[in-house]
Amino acid sequence: MRTHLNAATALLLTALMLTSLFAIQQHNPVEVLPEDDLSFDEPLLTSGRSSSTSILAAGSGANSEFGDHIEALPNGGWVVGSEFNSTLTYGSKTLSPTSPYATFNGGAEFFLAIMDEKGAWSNLVGADHNYGSGGLSFITDITVGVAGEIFVSGYFYGEIAFGAPNPNTIISNTNSGFHDEGFIAKADPMGNWMWAKSFTTLVNGTGENSRTTAMQVDMMGNLFVTGTFQGETDFGGTSLNATSQDIYVAKFDGNQGTLSWVIYGGGIGTDSVFDMAITPSNGVKIATATTSISQWGSNNYGAVGAADAVIVEIDPNAAVLGLTGMGTPNQETLVLQMIVDGSGDTYLSGTFGGTLSSGGWTATAAYGGNDIFIAKSATNQANSWATVSGTSATDQPRGMAITSNGGVAFGGFLTSTFYVGSRSLSIQGSYDGFAVGLSPSGAVDWIEKIGAGDDELVLSMASNNSDYLGLAGTFVGSFTHKGTQITSGGGADVFAWVFDPASLKDTDGDGVLDSAPDNCPTVPNSNQANTDGDSQGDACDSDDDNDGLTDNFPDNCPRNGEFNWTSSRDFNDPASSTDWDNDGCKDDSAEDTDDDNDGVNDVDDTCPRTSYSPPRPSWVSDSTTDIDGDGCRDSDEDTDDDGDGFEDAADDCPTVIGTSTMGTDGCLDSDGDMWSDTTDDCPNQAGNSTDGGLNACPDGDGDGWADSIDDMPNDPTVWSDSDDDGYGDNLGSTPADACPDTPGTSTVDRYGCVDADGDGLSTPTAGWGVDSGADAFPSDPTQWSDFDEDGFGDNYANGTWFDRPENWVGVLISGATDQDACPMQPGTSWQNGILGCPDSDGDGWWDVQDVFPGEPTQWTDVDGDGYGDNQSGVNPDGCVNIAGNSTIDRLGCTDTDGDGRSDPELSWTVVNGADEFRLESTQWFDTDGDGYGDELTGFEGDNCPTVSGFSDSDRFGCPDTDRDGYSDPDANWTLADGADAYPDDPFTHIFVEPEPIESEEENFFASPIMLVVYGLVVLVLAGLGFMMTRKGDGADVAKQLPNVAMHQPMQQQVVMPAVQQNPYVQPTPTQSYAQAAVAPPVPQPDPAREYYNGLIAQGYPAESAVSYTAQYFPGFQG
Repeated sequence: MRTHLNAATALLLTALMLTSLFAIQQHNPVEVLPEDDLSFDEPLLTSGRSSSTSILAAGSGANSEFGDHIEALPNGGWVVGSEFNSTLTYGSKTLSPTSPYATFNGGAEFFLAIMDEKGAWSNLVGADHNYGSGGLSFITDITVGVAGEIFVSGYFYGEIAFGAPNPNTIISNTNSGFHDEGFIAKADPMGNWMWAKSFTTLVNGTGENSRTTAMQVDMMGNLFVTGTFQGETDFGGTSLNATSQDIYVAKFDGNQGTLSWVIYGGGIGTDSVFDMAITPSNGVKIATATTSISQWGSNNYGAVGAADAVIVEIDPNAAVLGLTGMGTPNQETLVLQMIVDGSGDTYLSGTFGGTLSSGGWTATAAYGGNDIFIAKSATNQANSWATVSGTSATDQPRGMAITSNGGVAFGGFLTSTFYVGSRSLSIQGSYDGFAVGLSPSGAVDWIEKIGAGDDELVLSMASNNSDYLGLAGTFVGSFTHKGTQITSGGGADVFAWVFDPASLKDTDGDGVLDSAPDNCPTVPNSNQANTDGDSQGDACDSDDDNDGLTDNFPDNCPRNGEFNWTSSRDFNDPASSTDWDNDGCKDDSAEDTDDDNDGVNDVDDTCPRTSYSPPRPSWVSDSTTDIDGDGCRDSDEDTDDDGDGFEDAADDCPTVIGTSTMGTDGCLDSDGDMWSDTTDDCPNQAGNSTDGGLNACPDGDGDGWADSIDDMPNDPTVWSDSDDDGYGDNLGSTPADACPDTPGTSTVDRYGCVDADGDGLSTPTAGWGVDSGADAFPSDPTQWSDFDEDGFGDNYANGTWFDRPENWVGVLISGATDQDACPMQPGTSWQNGILGCPDSDGDGWWDVQDVFPGEPTQWTDVDGDGYGDNQSGVNPDGCVNIAGNSTIDRLGCTDTDGDGRSDPELSWTVVNGADEFRLESTQWFDTDGDGYGDELTGFEGDNCPTVSGFSDSDRFGCPDTDRDGYSDPDANWTLADGADAYPDDPFTHIFVEPEPIESEEENFFASPIMLVVYGLVVLVLAGLGFMMTRKGDGADVAKQLPNVAMHQPMQQQVVMPAVQQNPYVQPTPTQSYAQAAVAPPVPQPDPAREYYNGLIAQGYPAESAVSYTAQYFPGFQG
């Protein structure tokens, strides 16, 4: 995994940000170690057990790429990650950049390259960086789950889609400050994206950002992530706030990417984090650094050097267990890689100066500048150790891996002669890569240089389950390693070397690799001298003539004779022995003339290989033990008293001729079955039974049980079947009855047990449950397994389910019931035919189909306006099929003027609370129906909201009897306020003092005759006024009209007819009062009728036209 950002990467990222016109602030961690500007980033890696002990592969692009990260896959393959900005070619796979910033040199987006176990590139994976406004991304780590799922972490700016755009695959960071945000994402083993999550930091200044650095996944699929942040950052539901750069540690559900918890620490000074490791208790350790004080809760550590390493241990529930600090005065100490094995031993790799001690080990820098230390901090400190390596310059490790036996490998690159233990490597190019292997005790097992030409750098390392190692790096030009040559295609390209570290081991350090092979791998012998030409050289060969006997056994013929033969004794066939008496002299040669060493030469010995007890013969022929002197021992080699072919010592009936070999030897056997009559239970019937208390009786199936007591006399594997179900009870029965006392028909998980539904799997019993293989659905013949234990069966009946992953459990079964749509994930969904999938809010809908996965009362949103369609749920959508933005009277309906109230329609009128002014955002209610809104501060607010009126000059919506625009005075609005001084005169509203009548003409107008005329005129005018201004019946009708399914025409939008001359206006001054009194009324146009006809022409229904016309002409009735 990648554990830190080197200086080259920082320079590259800074250049990219400046060129892309984004002022993205570059993170400045604790300075790891100064490096030259290499103009390229970092390398790539791969590993896996394969048919070859060494695989060298490379990929290229037109620009420079660097394999920064590598992890092993469970199938023996490898995954590598880095950034690119030009089309990549890896074997037959290609990948083109999608970021709109890909033209900038140095990289604009991350990629993953997947290699199979044979070293072939099987896939190239990226994300859509052209989604939305486009984005940039930088990868910081890769980790792999137990099932092969791939997790990546990094930081980004802009918008990126991981697969098909949806809320689980899109990350967005478009803050105005162009600050970085961290992200994590998960892909399946084939590289298909499953989800992506990003952090959100509130940008208030110039330093706010969040980044990931390292991550690990435990055996339960929980994902741990660490990195740095500054400012208020939301990690997925929980926010933390740091005023300066601090370190966070977060735990996520690896299946869904949801946050479990997040904590942070840091303190005074600059805080950085480089790596993370899972502990045996499923907690984590993180490798951090501080320049001053590191504080995590109540735990504190103060730096003693310029920069100190601090190991922080956290349990699975976010409790900080403690801090372990390491530092040397005036020196920088950094732990850059860290691994914790299953025993809790912690392996560290890093850089340091001076003398450093921790956890039972001590290391002293000795080569110049900062040196590399590799240390094991064991739970039993007696097993701790440390190894130091380096050049005369400043050094740091770029990768570390451990093997299953506790061996350690680390690597990097060198710029001058490199030393470790008693070994060294010289430099050939500007940069050469290197790798070192250490034994479980820290001794140097092997050392290897990678490269011999231009620049080759090892930048990362990992190991797989087969203890193969994978290195990843970058190179320029071409180089050959282990017989394979690779050439870069652009600038710097990625290489990956996968190998068996055992093939590089030189245990004795004599310059001959163990795998060469070294004929004495533990004893130095560089000349490989080997007298007998066997697999062992003389330096370690205890049997020079290779006869199988060590020289000091003693071998009576060690050399100067026969060699490359094997001294052997075959006590079953002595004649096939090569050295019967085990003296190291070859029997069939001139080396040995007395093969059994009995004192009788072979040419005279009738028994040349007399038996003996190892290791060597002790019997010697003499007159007492071998009376006839023929070399045969009388006690066991020379007598057969009854002549039946049985030696006396082995003849149970030495005086009776017999052929029996079973029971007793050499005795009477009447039925010829080789059993003596004395041990034959059926002496007159030939048989071969041996079990059940009956010997030598007929046994038809040859299972050892006599036919008379064999429950299955024709089955050689069964003789006992207590429950008569056809499956044997005895050990070795094929198949054996797993329920010998209960008859049953099961045949799949076990035989002969109850199978209630007849599908072949047994019904669960005590001691044999579903975990043992029993039927998870004993009453359903179409289902039997429930991998995720959610109560829904793994089998499926849908034969057209073609995109069902091959690695999912379950089989196609016609008529299968209650099939689990997500058999690999427990779930409770049941809606829409999707059973058994994750349902976070418990509403029965699968989270993927649930538009509101966190709200149990809502699940669909047809119009996509953010309000759920379930009318009995939380915040129901008032207009299910029409997207809307209303929020007050009802939710999610059309709100044309954006004031929160929905537009009226047939089913929702102003009576229900709809907006009476759908095009005016400052008005919504008109209580008195006069066309002026009740909101006094809004557009033409009604000064008389409860009384209908049409005044629009001094105030709006108040009674205006003469309709001259000025309102009638009332108790609250007088002439002084601007009210109409002449409410019955439409041509004037300003009060004028009357002048006294002085002439005779004026007295004439006040005469009784004229008073009668005046009375008649008033009656005529009153009648006409009554007909024009009556509103009682019209108003009542208007109130009774139903609301129509269209928007009420607003006062300010209606084109009113031109003001017409009132047919009852007072006479002009040129007329005489007599003429005015007697002149007949002149017919005039009807403005109310013209307004009504205009509404009809616009398409309004007659009822609505009457209602709206009556609002402006109260006397109008249609």
